Amino acid sequence: MLTHNIYKLSVIKFAKWFMLYMPIIGLFYADNNLSAFQLFIIQAGYSFSSAVFEIPSGYFADVVGRRKTLIIGSCMGTLGFTIYALGGSFAAFLCAEIIMGIGQSFISGTDSAMLYDSVQHTKQKDAYLKYEGRITSLGGFAETGAALLGGIIASVTSFHSVFVVQACIAGLAIPAALWLQEPPRTKLIHTGISQVFRISYQSLFVNKKLRTSILFSSGIGMATLAMAWTLQTYFVYHNFTETQTTTLWVLYNGLVAAISLFAAYIISKIEEKPLLTSICVIVPLGFISLGYTPVAFALSFLVLFHIVRGYATPILKDMIQNDCEPEIRATVLSLRGMIIRLGFAIVGPVIGFMSGKFSFEFAVTVAGILFLVTAGTLLIMYWASHVYINKNN
Repeated sequence: MLTHNIYKLSVIKFAKWFMLYMPIIGLFYADNNLSAFQLFIIQAGYSFSSAVFEIPSGYFADVVGRRKTLIIGSCMGTLGFTIYALGGSFAAFLCAEIIMGIGQSFISGTDSAMLYDSVQHTKQKDAYLKYEGRITSLGGFAETGAALLGGIIASVTSFHSVFVVQACIAGLAIPAALWLQEPPRTKLIHTGISQVFRISYQSLFVNKKLRTSILFSSGIGMATLAMAWTLQTYFVYHNFTETQTTTLWVLYNGLVAAISLFAAYIISKIEEKPLLTSICVIVPLGFISLGYTPVAFALSFLVLFHIVRGYATPILKDMIQNDCEPEIRATVLSLRGMIIRLGFAIVGPVIGFMSGKFSFEFAVTVAGILFLVTAGTLLIMYWASHVYINKNN
């Protein structure tokens, strides 16, 4: 039954987002004598490797199959955390993140494409947004619970013990991927590597609606990804304790999970323009709040940031799914993932560099302003293309 794919994809999402290490990763790197710049370099390595393989892996999923692609991604993710558990140096952590980045590229986009295909062949053909919201919510609740458990494990045992358990959790995705059923669909006929470039070119330069959906979705995705690691640096910068970082991480990710659970309802009650405007404004302002404002204000504003993030992910993915053809869906979603990862591979180290060269406050303020201008421009482009094309159809 294709409906069973929803549960198996939920297990993969759980294994991916049950991130025990997130509340203590900044402290873990500091404990291993890594600087803020090295933290961003490691994460840039993850993003760069993920970006390089995003489109090839999405194309692989469209041509060979979603199931096989998810199996490869699940195995590589488990291997990466195993290296983390055994390593203790900058080089080891960078190697682990590169492997995990490649694994992430095989999962990114492919899971949403398989969910969309599976739902389309059930009696609930318009239920993609509901299930995407629920699975995103599961990921958020998994991250929330993991934050609490990870902090406890770290305090009772050690930071490395967290990654030993993490490797076991990541391994749960492997049997779930093996038991997936490939949905019937029109498969993309393989005609060579030139086809990947043709799909990318069509998506970004020919199909105006799809292009603006991809660019706006990618811009916001890059900003929310950058926030996750900027927030870790913020905790270290202000000397937050392990208990404080865990508590805040649980609160913020719990909010994301709760809002994602009701994303479909929220979207049905509020028009698209105010929803997209809120995403465009609140996400960049989250960075600015971490700058020259009091800590209490910044932490309070981040509550609003994470509420918006809760409904942003399902909306941004649905925008792209609605504008692309089913046979290239995984490739197009991977194109979005590539843009996000490449963007972060550039922006992350720049934030880290500016933090060391000038100050952390200056770095996040500049980043927030740039994100605000970029997101605003891309949103205007999205509205213009969709209104124009809809009027002429």
